[in-house]
Amino acid sequence: GKAHAALLADAQEGDILLRLGDRRLEELLTSPPQGLWHEVTCGHQRFEVIARPLESGWVLVSRDVTRQREIEQQLHQQDRLAAVGQLAAGIAHDFNNILAVISLYARILLRNRDLPSNIAEPIEVIDQQAWRASALIRQLLDFSRCSELERSPIDLLIFIKEQVKMLERTLPENIQVELTYGRDEYIVDADPTRIQQVIINLATNARDAMPDGGKLRIEMRRTARPQLPDLQSAATDGEWIAVSVSDTGIGIPPEFLPRVFDPFFTTKAPGKGTGLGLSQVYGIVTQHGGHVHVTSQVGSGTTVTLYLPALTSPPSLTLCPAEADLPLGNGELILVVEDHAATRKAVVEGLAMLNYRTLEASNGQGALAVFESHADEIALVLSDLVMPETGGQALFQTLWRRYPRVK
Repeated sequence: GKAHAALLADAQEGDILLRLGDRRLEELLTSPPQGLWHEVTCGHQRFEVIARPLESGWVLVSRDVTRQREIEQQLHQQDRLAAVGQLAAGIAHDFNNILAVISLYARILLRNRDLPSNIAEPIEVIDQQAWRASALIRQLLDFSRCSELERSPIDLLIFIKEQVKMLERTLPENIQVELTYGRDEYIVDADPTRIQQVIINLATNARDAMPDGGKLRIEMRRTARPQLPDLQSAATDGEWIAVSVSDTGIGIPPEFLPRVFDPFFTTKAPGKGTGLGLSQVYGIVTQHGGHVHVTSQVGSGTTVTLYLPALTSPPSLTLCPAEADLPLGNGELILVVEDHAATRKAVVEGLAMLNYRTLEASNGQGALAVFESHADEIALVLSDLVMPETGGQALFQTLWRRYPRVK
C-alpha cells in the first residue's frame, strides 16, 4: 500500500536499494539489537522490518505498526500518569495537614486586634504564603483526581461566554480573544469552579506562549466521539462536548509533547511557571469523565481540546456555586475527629475562636465512644476522612445507622 511504498522513497524499478526509511540497508541485513524485527521510521509512520536470506539474495518483509505504537505510547502515558498521581495524592495529604496548622494559627493570631503592626504584618505574610502553598496542593489533588467535586448541570456555552468577558478584561491588549460555537446545546454535569480553573490555566499558557501578542481562539462543538489517537479507550456511548483552546504562539517541541501533563514539567524559564497548569487540567477533566488532547507545531501555536460528556434536558442549571458566609456559633458542641494531633489542636482552637465548644477524638473508633457518651449534646461531627483504624467514611456510616439525625 501507500504506507509501505513510502519506505522506498523515490526509488524506481531497477535502482539499487540503499536504505528503507531512516535506516541503511546493511543495518537491516543484520540481527536487530533486540527482538526479531528492526524498527524503521518514515516521516510520522513506524514500521517493523525483518530480512530473510534466499539462495540468490534477500527478501525484506515490512509491517506498518504506526497505529500500534500510538496505542502503546498512550497506554504507557496513562500508566505513568496514574503512578505519578498516586504519589502526588500521598504527598498532598501530608502537606495539607502541615499547612492547615500554619494557616489556622495565623488566623487565630490575626484576630487579636492588639497586635502591633510589626508583628501583624509578618503573620499576614505567613497566612498568604500558606494559602498559596495550599493552592499548589489543590492543583496536585486535581491532577491525582483525589479532590472533591461539587457538580451540577451547567450551560457550558453561557459559562464560557462569561469567562471570555473576563479574559478580554485581564489579558494583554495585544491578545485577541475569539469564541466560536454552533447551534447546539452545551449542557454538562460539572463543577463550575474547577472548569473555570481549567479555562484560566489554558488561557494563561496561551498568554505566555504569545509574548508579542496573537489570537486566543475558543471553539465549542458537539461530537459523537472524541477525536483522540487512542480511539479504543475513547469509544464511549453518548454525545460529547468538545472545547478547543488555541493560540498562535511559539508552540511545543514534539519531543516534549508526551510529558506536558507531568506535574512540575515546564518548558518555561525558571521562575515563570510551576509546571502544574496542564497537570491540573488533565486531572480535572479526567475526574469529570472527560479526555484531553494536545496538538502543537513549533512556531505556529498549540491547541488543547477538552472532551466532556454532554447532558440532555437537565432539570435545572447553575452557573456558579453560592459562597456561604462563615457563621459564629452560639456555644454549640462539636465533636472534632482528626488523627494528626497538631491539626486537631488548631481546629479546636479555631472553633473556640468562633464561639463553639468542642470534644476531641483521634480516630473513628474513639469518636464513636465519645459520641455515645454525649449523643444528646453534640450538634455536629467534624471529621477527617483519612485516618488509621476507623476512617471518616466508616465513622459516618456507623453513626448514621445508629443516629439517623446526626449532622
